[in-house]
Amino acid sequence: MVTLHKTNYIGEGTYQMCYVHPDFNNLCLKLRKGIRTNKSRVDQEIKYYEKIQKRNIGFPFLSKYHGELETNLGIASVFDMVRDETTNDISASMYDYLLRDDSPFSDELFITKLKELKGVLVKNKILIRDLTAKNICCKVLANKSVELIIIDGVGHRDFIPMVEWFEILTRRKMNKIFDRKKLYSMTEHREWLAHRNLLY
Repeated sequence: MVTLHKTNYIGEGTYQMCYVHPDFNNLCLKLRKGIRTNKSRVDQEIKYYEKIQKRNIGFPFLSKYHGELETNLGIASVFDMVRDETTNDISASMYDYLLRDDSPFSDELFITKLKELKGVLVKNKILIRDLTAKNICCKVLANKSVELIIIDGVGHRDFIPMVEWFEILTRRKMNKIFDRKKLYSMTEHREWLAHRNLLY
């Protein structure tokens, strides 16, 4: 059993709390926030991770899932920890950079990278239902460029998963997600986050 301490705590989202593995700093441990926390949502996401990873495609744009392990705080889902190549620090989210007045990355760069990310997702017929700046890490590479890596919100709600079979349907769904989350403009995405009390 892995023992987690307050010093291992990183942060939390709507459904889960995140910790760095005390023995392997390249692993992130996600624990559900309470026994009654939207169990089906987390379970669906894990099943989707397992499904797409069975396809044996390299996913540098998606934090890899490594199964579960027992901790002193409960069962944790294990994922890759995204770290900058330049410093080995935990990579900041796009959300963190959008809040900074001195961000080293421009809005235009993020828009370009998001379009590239959408293209890769569509090509591989992968859906991200909760694609927002909070669920995307910006991994700074050794050459100082940035790579977007999704860390949460994968999957979809379709009962019959036709979006996983036909690229044209995946593209249509991703276009709707980008439109709904205002991801074609960082100014509009900031406004979208603020309107939902997610920008603070």
